[in-house]
Amino acid sequence: MTARTGSAGSWAGGYLAVEGKPFPVIGAEVHNSSSSSIPAIEASFTTVRELGANTVLAPVAWDLLEPSEGTFDFTLLDRMIGAARERGLRLIPLWFGSWKNAVSTYVPAWVKTDVARFPRSELSDGSRVEQVTPFGTAARDADARAFAALLRHIREVDADKTVIAVQVENEIGLLGDSRDRSAGAERAFAAPVPAAVIDAIAGDESAPIHAEWLSAGARREGTWAELFPPGDRVDEAFMAAAFAAYTEVVAAAGAAEYDVPLFVNAWLDADSVLDGPVALAGGKRPGQYPSGGPVMPVAAIWEALAPSLHFLAVDAYVEDAEPVFAAYRSRRDRLFVPELRADVEGVAQMFAAVGGHRAVGVSFFGVDAYTAEDADAAVVKDGYALLSAVATLIRRNPDARIHGFVLNDENPTATLGFDGLTIQVHSRDEWGMVTPIYPGYGIAIEDGDGAYVIGRGFWITLVPRGAKQVSFLSATQYDHADGQLTVARQLNGDETAGGTLIPFPLPGSALLPGRAIPTRIPEAAATRISAYEY
Repeated sequence: MTARTGSAGSWAGGYLAVEGKPFPVIGAEVHNSSSSSIPAIEASFTTVRELGANTVLAPVAWDLLEPSEGTFDFTLLDRMIGAARERGLRLIPLWFGSWKNAVSTYVPAWVKTDVARFPRSELSDGSRVEQVTPFGTAARDADARAFAALLRHIREVDADKTVIAVQVENEIGLLGDSRDRSAGAERAFAAPVPAAVIDAIAGDESAPIHAEWLSAGARREGTWAELFPPGDRVDEAFMAAAFAAYTEVVAAAGAAEYDVPLFVNAWLDADSVLDGPVALAGGKRPGQYPSGGPVMPVAAIWEALAPSLHFLAVDAYVEDAEPVFAAYRSRRDRLFVPELRADVEGVAQMFAAVGGHRAVGVSFFGVDAYTAEDADAAVVKDGYALLSAVATLIRRNPDARIHGFVLNDENPTATLGFDGLTIQVHSRDEWGMVTPIYPGYGIAIEDGDGAYVIGRGFWITLVPRGAKQVSFLSATQYDHADGQLTVARQLNGDETAGGTLIPFPLPGSALLPGRAIPTRIPEAAATRISAYEY
């Protein structure tokens, strides 16, 4: 089976499409209960709009959608669509169905209380956990019916295409053990491994489970215990196959009703993307993070068994996000990050994802709880403003060359090469006059014979390409509002240090930290530069 690409109207190049044009998602995911009532929707969606996001990601809870079996209540969904539309936002519903953060607290009461019909996962000590097992069919089929009803209703009421994608479940996997030990799971573990799983593992040579399969003889037929050595890797692959197959039934049922991009999100493993370091609190072994979720070691299994999903997304609460972003983009050339920490580090990672990896979208988590007094609110709002300008430039020219960068102690500079000019990015100087405030972050987008530069916490100079000197021909700052860039000012003189550099300071700061230059120009969204030689 091959991965879905979506209808022509769903995508524009590598981005989601809105009105036929690329639409990079600059999103805000609201808190879990912020769409559980109409007053909560009104308040949280208003905050998202005021902060400056272009898309709101909001939960749709199965227990509230289907309070009794077969009876659906779309009141909250309808208000979410209406509230987003009224505020000029796009909407990505998050289906909190069978699993949310690896547990089943959002299933309806009629599922929770009928353990015989909807059995739970069990751990090696014999205890049950509050998770519907992926090895049962009754919960899967009920979830699929509900998800189909959800997407059918969206198709019927959302004529303006406010909904641009839908997340299926949330941070799937098993906590507390590397694999489910329930009766249904044990039967599946003793059964032949599906051919599609073997093909996926055989074809993904970078996955650790591939090496284990080779070490056991690379056989194409047999049970899980016969084809793989015992341990965490086989357990995680086994759970991935179960969760992916279950999710495919749910996703396919929805896709049959409405062709909208569908995805799942991953709670990252604590120690690796494959086997590289990406530290994350929560543990290092499957079961300490959700075993079987769509993490990179088992991504091929997910893609093979859940072809109705358009991509695998990642919640990136990590210090070093670069290997994470690169790994997820490599799967289908699509990176989507629905959850990032809502602070300056998260803003920097947004710039890295959008500029360095052409992310489909990025989103902070939980910003609807911010007030004007919160320390991170200002930097988050500023990040939204800058990235909204980036999104406008991408919509204008999605094929333009784009560079993203993050500056820190290990990487205090960056060099950005375009056809017509080379830009050097600085965060400290050789005289020690500048005290950097990290992280610095930015994006540069090629524009004809020049480039737009957007970001904070750095300054730029130009690099000569031959014997001639190079200098700025022009430097024009632009404000951004409602998808339009308007000229704010032409920079020159003191504002460019006599034509030698262009600053991109932090909001409210002087041109360069540590330098007594009185001019302050941090408010503009973007600066377009061009160069000449002499």
